[in-house]
Amino acid sequence: MREGERALLLPAGAGGALGLALGSFLPPPQFWDESPGARQKRWEAATRAGERGGALLAKGATEAAARAYGRALRWAVLAGGVPALYPPGRKGVKAELHAGLALCQLRLGIPAAASANASKALELRPGHTEARVRRAMAASAMGDLEVALEDLREVLRVAPGHVGAREELRRVRRAARERDARLARRLGRLFA
Repeated sequence: MREGERALLLPAGAGGALGLALGSFLPPPQFWDESPGARQKRWEAATRAGERGGALLAKGATEAAARAYGRALRWAVLAGGVPALYPPGRKGVKAELHAGLALCQLRLGIPAAASANASKALELRPGHTEARVRRAMAASAMGDLEVALEDLREVLRVAPGHVGAREELRRVRRAARERDARLARRLGRLFA
């Protein structure tokens, strides 16, 4: 085929045809070669998708919210590339997108991915309290109670009145005590 040509594909056993037009052999331009207006439109699309994710999460549509946050993060990457090249305010927005996706993943029972997204949010904005709480919850769900305790203590050091962190800290401490008691019983039987 040549650029601009059209083709009609008739797959074997299919009830219909598929039309195809070759637009170009050139790859899409890199984000740094695009005009600032095109990058701004992509950033606006990322912001809208993030807002939609937040609204869906508030309604309880966790899977749809996770898809919206994922779409928003893809648009953010296309709009600005790597975080080192972002204008100052955009790092915070991308951190919020990662933190929102982490919350969705926690609710969906995917703690490893939630931990990764919460860590990305903390890389972009180290003081992000909710991202640290979500990373602690993910670590707790994966059985890494020491990391969870460390993150929760840091949250309570910065924000002593954080109710969610206090409740999670109590739950993690209880789980650590139960784990230690089980281990002590097993070791007691081993050396008795």
